[in-house]
Amino acid sequence: MSKKWVTLCLAGCFGVMLGIAGVNSSSAYAAEGKKLAMEGTVFDLKASSSLTVYGYVSDKAFRPVSGAKVTSKPSKGSSESTTTESNGSYSLNVEPGMNYTLSAGKGSKKAKAVKLRIKDSEESDLIVNFQLK
Repeated sequence: MSKKWVTLCLAGCFGVMLGIAGVNSSSAYAAEGKKLAMEGTVFDLKASSSLTVYGYVSDKAFRPVSGAKVTSKPSKGSSESTTTESNGSYSLNVEPGMNYTLSAGKGSKKAKAVKLRIKDSEESDLIVNFQLK
């Protein structure tokens, strides 16, 4: 795949957007740290050094649990929480070079907490699944 710099400037606008263009791209999708493809051009949207931890929360019978609270508590700073979707999925942002404790629960049912040590050099999103007891 050949790459070239693309500069996009809208008339009457002072904003400039830089991206990396690629060939053979036809799908359109976007998420933080992912690539966006529009009409054959790919723009790299990785603007920060954050990563995503995502996964599913299930019950003892491995059925998805909606409305469960998933919390990430970093070694420094404040915790972040989210609630699972109807299919039991969740996602949370984390920073490289940090240690986290992830936990999940709904009502009196809790899952065993997971400790994560994310290296400074980590570039891939992480998957952590929970099973409530």
